[in-house]
Amino acid sequence: MRVLDWWNKDCEENFYNNFFIQILQKKYDVVYSDKPDFILYGPFGYEHLKYDCVRIFHTGENIRPDYNIADYSMDFDYIEFEDRHLRLPHMFWVFCDEMRQKEMDNRISLLDKKEKFCGFMVSNNALTDKRDMFFEALSKYKRVDSGGRWKNNMGGNVDDKIEWLKSYKFNLCFENSSYPGYLTEKLFDAFLAGCVPIYWGDTSLKIHKNTCADSKNSENINNQGGGSNDAFDMRIPNISHSLIDYEINPKAFINAHNFPTFQDLIDEIKRIDNDSYAFESMLREPIFLNDFNPHEFYATKIAAFLNRIVSQGAIQAKRRGDGFLLKAYREFQSAIAENTQISSGFFSYCVKHGRVIQAIRDSSKLPKRFSRFIRRTRK
Repeated sequence: MRVLDWWNKDCEENFYNNFFIQILQKKYDVVYSDKPDFILYGPFGYEHLKYDCVRIFHTGENIRPDYNIADYSMDFDYIEFEDRHLRLPHMFWVFCDEMRQKEMDNRISLLDKKEKFCGFMVSNNALTDKRDMFFEALSKYKRVDSGGRWKNNMGGNVDDKIEWLKSYKFNLCFENSSYPGYLTEKLFDAFLAGCVPIYWGDTSLKIHKNTCADSKNSENINNQGGGSNDAFDMRIPNISHSLIDYEINPKAFINAHNFPTFQDLIDEIKRIDNDSYAFESMLREPIFLNDFNPHEFYATKIAAFLNRIVSQGAIQAKRRGDGFLLKAYREFQSAIAENTQISSGFFSYCVKHGRVIQAIRDSSKLPKRFSRFIRRTRK
């Protein structure tokens, strides 16, 4: 096997320390190989395209899998696709540590430390202006301390996020983008620090058993937009209830997607900030409904999913399919991989404007086989 385009370097040490590899090693003789039968790959590169073997994609980022390239995927999305997909939210990694889970369940013990209003900690600018704009809007009510590299107002970066947040009542924990199912560690870092999370990002957290969307009621519940800069998306995603594994307790956090505008959300924060009983009650609420155990649940599903793939062998486990257009598409992707300095948007333009290809070939470093591919599509 091999682990490529991952969050860390491709080397034997990281390979054998990989969580997924360690799960497989419980049942199989898994070795690091230059000629793998299976690869695990992430969203950080194109090395996986060099290996014509079974490809298993995993991401913790807000990106969809490409099933023309991947045989299988483990990601955020609420989908069913034969035996090729496992929904694996990023929060699973937070709950791998049982001690952390116990601390989250007992976060009321941090109540006496809550001397400050709200902490905010991010490393860089988001893909949307909404996070920054709400930070500025909330700061007009009370100072919001920013301890990360972005928007820092503390005189320097904070080293330990969790310890730093323990003195704050609230944590402004907006994701860098919003999408149904895209749930990272941010919400759970707030819980771990004993804060009331002010959360924006995963719109699927609005779904509960009595409100789950389906084709019959989607027109009634998917009608509250939020396209303006000072408004939130209040729509409930049209996700089948059978795909919902857990429910995060809506009484344990402040969900921005429940409020139409910035001001409505700020008014709710003010209410809780000035009501000690309401604030304390939120800290006492369980994080998950129905005693859901994320680590136990997903560890079992991961093991079953990977075993089902590997047990078939390197030939039978392939799912990508074949065909003329699929082959052309894969050549196209490989061409992009050979010159990652050129965007996919630029390549799309070239496909539509074949007359410029020769000039581009003469004046750029485009690989020759990409040029041949472009000419074939114009015939």
